Amino acid sequence: MALDGNFTHALVAELSFLIGGKINKVHQMDQSTTLLKMRAAGKNHQLLISSHPMYARFHISQEKYEFPFEPPMFARILRKHIEGGIITDLKQIGNDRLVEIHVRAINELGDDIKRILILEIMGRHANIILTDDEYKIIDSIKHLTPNNNARTVMPGFTYEQPPTDKKLNPRSQEIDDLVKFIDWNRGKVKRQILSHVEGFSPVFIDEIEHRAGLLTQHNLLPTIKEVMKDAEDIVPVFYDLKRPVFYHTPLTHLGEADKTFENLSELLDDFYHKRARQSMIKQKANDYYQVIEREHAKTLRKIDKLKEDLSEAKEKEKYQKYGELITAYMHTIKPYSQTVRVLDYYTDQEIDIPLVDHLSPADNAQRYYNKYNKLKKREKLARKQLDIARMDVEYFSNLLHQMETITTEDEVEEIRQELVDEGILKAKKSNKKKKKSKQVKLHEFKTSNGLPVFVGKNNKQNDYLTNRKAQNNHLWFHTKDIPGSHVVIAHNSSDISKEDILEAAMLAAYHSKAGQSASVPVDYTEIKHVKNIPGTKPGFVTYSEQTTVNVTPDEDKVKEMKV
Repeated sequence: MALDGNFTHALVAELSFLIGGKINKVHQMDQSTTLLKMRAAGKNHQLLISSHPMYARFHISQEKYEFPFEPPMFARILRKHIEGGIITDLKQIGNDRLVEIHVRAINELGDDIKRILILEIMGRHANIILTDDEYKIIDSIKHLTPNNNARTVMPGFTYEQPPTDKKLNPRSQEIDDLVKFIDWNRGKVKRQILSHVEGFSPVFIDEIEHRAGLLTQHNLLPTIKEVMKDAEDIVPVFYDLKRPVFYHTPLTHLGEADKTFENLSELLDDFYHKRARQSMIKQKANDYYQVIEREHAKTLRKIDKLKEDLSEAKEKEKYQKYGELITAYMHTIKPYSQTVRVLDYYTDQEIDIPLVDHLSPADNAQRYYNKYNKLKKREKLARKQLDIARMDVEYFSNLLHQMETITTEDEVEEIRQELVDEGILKAKKSNKKKKKSKQVKLHEFKTSNGLPVFVGKNNKQNDYLTNRKAQNNHLWFHTKDIPGSHVVIAHNSSDISKEDILEAAMLAAYHSKAGQSASVPVDYTEIKHVKNIPGTKPGFVTYSEQTTVNVTPDEDKVKEMKV
């Protein structure tokens, strides 16, 4: 991404139509994001302003948002001071990610007041600050105390701009002095430009270097001015690279853009909304992930305890033999004996048997029989519980994998409901009528030959795909002995080519715990050979007549196959 000073300059110019607009309503979605609903240029608009450490930005948004029933304090302050006000100016400070929105409003007494909403769009240092016309702070969405900060941002203090090194403004004649500040013998010219020019990002300096070839004191300024002039041609672009990049103008060093947009707000809405939403989904999912992780660890401890029980149960045969030998030699045992030596007719050797001296020989024999029966029952129960616990571990391992691949709120809700159904989570108490369950949405792909392939990413989707959507002659895929998704080619198996099979198997490998591995074993068989296991947790099936292939997941191929 590259929301730098140059991008901010272009964005402020794009939003200049808001000058003269009226702020009708102020909302605050969370601790970092506000929304101004306003009327400008004959239309209604939503100006989103975020100070999120990862998603700081400002732009017109077309998305729908939910707001808390009780507005946070900062929202109340903004409502008091700027709601109903008119925007009189919108300007960037220097060439930095620092913007002022000037508002003229009327206070409770009917007097005209002037307020300034300052947007510091600076990553983890981002903030939204409201001041009066003399820059005295009224409030801010983030307070900075003087203890550990270079400046104080608190009500009553005079606003100071973020402490940064004095840099040259590339939009003024100051930039002509840049060559004087570059130490050409030191090298790392791009880093020196970054530290001396205001509002330039690494990606923009990469473009300057690409245009210049080799940066020298002769071509540096002409190239900067050339790129700055070309950047006045606003074409919002997005590059889907390993680290995604967007900018307000095409960057020749990145090649052809993957996507272009009508305007900068549309670009920011698309880029940030998806990521902010995904972050929120991950946060929700993380709460359930911790619950599943706890159950997984608890089940592993249970398995260890059951194995200890089985180890102890191995002694049961010894206790049964002690009981038999005491009964056989009962007439030779003296009262109050603490031990008795007898001939073990199983081994034809003498052994010593411990006794409880205050019990009769018959009671001692019965005591060992009781121990034998107790351990026998304990062993039987432990073996049964161990089988269940091992299936539970596999179940929780599957759930942990599913949680790691969640992409939508519906998937989070499906997992949550499953945890409730299994008694792992308590159901939410609600007086509202129970909502109708949403139709299960599967992830759809197509093979190179155009055959539809469906993937389930959680147990609910897997169950729906395997037991309801798929037909008997469809091919079903799953990684061999590895947690993963159910995958089905929804086509008659007799008409499926080897290429289709390998592509579907690759999808199964990609959507599994081994998604980053090579040569992943994947089983496939017809749906008619896949059966549910009665009495087990969701997602468990057994299958037969399978064939195994080894495939390597290919992310680019997965994206190409996605419908």
